[in-house]
Amino acid sequence: MNFGCSSFSWKTKDGRHLLGRTYDQLGNLRANRVICVPKGSPCLPGLQPAGREVTAHYGYTGMAVLGYGEPILVDGVNEAGLMGALLHYPEYAIYPPKPRPDQMAVHPGRLLAYLFGLCSGVEEVAALLPTVALVDDLSLGSPLPAHYIFSDRSGEAAVLEPDTGGLKLHRHTIGVLTNSPDYLWHRTNLRTYVGTTNLPKPPHSIAGHEIRAFGERLGGGFGLPGDYTSPSRFVRMAFMKEFAVEGIDELDGVSRMFRAFSPVNIPEGLSRTSPDAEEYQQTLCISVMCAESGIYYFSPAQNRRISAVRLPRGTGAIRQFPLGEHQDVNYRN
Repeated sequence: MNFGCSSFSWKTKDGRHLLGRTYDQLGNLRANRVICVPKGSPCLPGLQPAGREVTAHYGYTGMAVLGYGEPILVDGVNEAGLMGALLHYPEYAIYPPKPRPDQMAVHPGRLLAYLFGLCSGVEEVAALLPTVALVDDLSLGSPLPAHYIFSDRSGEAAVLEPDTGGLKLHRHTIGVLTNSPDYLWHRTNLRTYVGTTNLPKPPHSIAGHEIRAFGERLGGGFGLPGDYTSPSRFVRMAFMKEFAVEGIDELDGVSRMFRAFSPVNIPEGLSRTSPDAEEYQQTLCISVMCAESGIYYFSPAQNRRISAVRLPRGTGAIRQFPLGEHQDVNYRN
């Protein structure tokens, strides 16, 4: 599994808290489904040692990749309002060879399901992490280097990264995450863009001549990087989060958030791994979730209509929903 992605947390003017992400990958979404997992389900089905079975206290919904035994949850929201997303973290993720006896060994691809089932918010995630060891056992056929962003109804956004000293949780972050390097590197890199605003540059006098910038009165964002590398996407996401107009309520905020991902949305054909590669790295889907309502909104690249799945009610079986990639056109005559 090798997917890029950009993510950020946001809020609305009436106090709703949102988390969204792009899902950038080679290939397609044929193995992806939106799943609803009710409370009472095993947190790590088929992977827990005898006597250490853990069941979910909270139901949750989100996008999962199928075909690897148990679903690999890549993002989602639980009924207590904890939201999270898994993003690719190549060359930087460090996993211990084995956990301590007092720790639960969790595959990086199963961590979101584990935390969604047990934690009501970022504070409880922080409290639970010392008992968790991420162990990449190659059960997916290849390593899964990953880091994570979390948010909840308090509005706090935290970033979790597997480092040499174990799992490092960065609290009260700016609420933006892309891929490698690590979060602190990205935050430091923002110093390069201090002073970048949404305003046009004022005229300047050079050798007695007044020089005005092109696009006067339509400027803003001067100096922002325009490529699709992880550092450049992080900068554009941070700029967008700082200046984009917040939504009035949940639906308005969700609609604006889908639009806000435009600066990092990768069209097919612009990112190729090699000259002879047949597939392109592209944004295959965008998802947005709300901590208060627990609704998971998504829109695949082939269908611009926004679909939504609500949290599971009560207990029962896990449900799966196809993404609906066929374009749904609302004909008006």
